[in-house]
Amino acid sequence: MQKSGIFVSELSTTTHLFHNYHFCRGNSNKRKSRLGVILKGSGTYIYLNKKLCVREGDVVFIPENIYCYSEWHGEPEIEVVYVSCFIHYDGFQYEPQIIECNEAEKNDILQICQLLSDESGDELESYSLFYRLLKQILPKMATSKIAFDKTLQTAIEYLTNHWNENFSVAKLSKHCCVSESTLYHLFQRELGQTPIRFLNSIKINIAIDYLENTSYSIATISGLVGFHSENHFRRVFADFVGTTPLKYRKNK
Repeated sequence: MQKSGIFVSELSTTTHLFHNYHFCRGNSNKRKSRLGVILKGSGTYIYLNKKLCVREGDVVFIPENIYCYSEWHGEPEIEVVYVSCFIHYDGFQYEPQIIECNEAEKNDILQICQLLSDESGDELESYSLFYRLLKQILPKMATSKIAFDKTLQTAIEYLTNHWNENFSVAKLSKHCCVSESTLYHLFQRELGQTPIRFLNSIKINIAIDYLENTSYSIATISGLVGFHSENHFRRVFADFVGTTPLKYRKNK
């Protein structure tokens, strides 16, 4: 692997276990690249103006230079395992994608996860196995010429991590070191929506989680997700979901 100038660092593993529904507000593991196997359930990764839908059995790659959030559904369980690391490689330009892996390659990912999660696991063996796996899967991966707008990435990350705080476009533009008009044009061009609509999409996904997994009243949920008016919450919810919060809960 030395000839290609590639090496990895800080190899680690995580297992995500959820029930019925989960909304993930952003990359974890210090924004490492992640190679994951969807063991149960299905999900959608949302990044820039794109979506990547995955289902049970898929192997997914999420690069460290892309900030994305995701939502998951299970009947009833959701289980995803990731091997995460920093990949150091000149010209390493990929976007989130499903990788066609055979059963042996999937088992290698699971074995690496087991080695990394076992306190008595052999770290050198896990790195060796991961390098061998990279050699097998890199030729299968599609490179990307996608433009990674750092300002948009910064804005998305801020919104997904601070969705429940007092918000204004002026505050967001100041955080991103651009004017409000520049920020509006950037969101419209890349995502086809305003910063406020993007923020509302996060709030509505969290509201859905409350509707499905708690007995909180609609008024309580409205306040928990940051709407000062219950009527406003109902209107925004219907705009995104196509029905009222109460009817959504009854149909679940």
